[in-house]
Amino acid sequence: MHYLPLSSMSLASACFSQAAFSAYPHHLLGKPMHADERILAIGPDLDAPRLSVLTPFHRYDPSALFERLRGAPCDVEFILIDDGSASASLLAAVIAAAERVSFSVRLIVWEKNRGRAAARNRLIAEARGEYVLFLDADMIPDSPHFLKTWLGVLATQRPVVAFGGLSVRHAPPQPETALHRNLFACSDCAPARRRMLRPAQSTASANLAVRRDFMRAHPFDARFSGWGFEDTEWALRAAQHVSILHIDNPATHAGLDDVVTLMRKSAEAGRNFARLAREHPRQVRRFAAYRAAVTLRFAPVRQTLRRIAAWLAADEAGIAPMPLRRTALKLYRATHFAENLA
Repeated sequence: MHYLPLSSMSLASACFSQAAFSAYPHHLLGKPMHADERILAIGPDLDAPRLSVLTPFHRYDPSALFERLRGAPCDVEFILIDDGSASASLLAAVIAAAERVSFSVRLIVWEKNRGRAAARNRLIAEARGEYVLFLDADMIPDSPHFLKTWLGVLATQRPVVAFGGLSVRHAPPQPETALHRNLFACSDCAPARRRMLRPAQSTASANLAVRRDFMRAHPFDARFSGWGFEDTEWALRAAQHVSILHIDNPATHAGLDDVVTLMRKSAEAGRNFARLAREHPRQVRRFAAYRAAVTLRFAPVRQTLRRIAAWLAADEAGIAPMPLRRTALKLYRATHFAENLA
């Protein structure tokens, strides 16, 4: 998920106090699962929704997602979790957006940031639909019939796990995010027929539909903290029990990052990649990223290679061709993976 910077983070504790919710007494629900948790209900209540759309967010406003799904079927519920943003202004914006639509919304707010796996697991516990659909806050469904397509697939094909695919269709080209857009388009945006060749490795936690009972029996591994690979680990584990269906019903990843953020996340992901390799050694050995990391694990010039790769990926002079920048970022990422495998 893409994070946006917020000012006045020193007000984190004050923002979450009960006073922050005093304007919404008609929305507050009881029975929180954590002491630092509040739950708000907005719109009609559904006893037995067909689908629960689950959206975690952290310092990112999901209002645009609401607008895109404004015409959602009446038997779909939306559950969001604010994973420790601690921003009264963001909370107000999300509630205002939810009040402008006609569907059922529940908003869980955490004072503390617990991470993406824990947030998704909390959403699963709150869901009431037969199926859950994970959509990150920075996703924009490509088709106006996005949810209807999902409901049709779930009703006719009855998959346990299904992935709809990703795109950059609604992510406008911008110089500062050009590398991420190109990398994402080349690595993550593939049609279903190609994704089916590596069904687990090609599955992400955004635009992922799962039968709720299976998801509760096989939650995300909360030991994966920080950025990266908790969804890959889950997909590899799920594939040991069921087949993963891939369909062409993509959503755009609109929250693209600049180069500095990409490199920071690559460094953070090293620890999770090492955990993934320990948990699923047979499958991960086939990953190109793993083979590159193993090659670099004992390389005496690894730090030098990292600096060169970072310089090429950043391309401050604006002269490096995009394929070279993309390769350089992958090399930079591999050096951090190697460091954690060592």
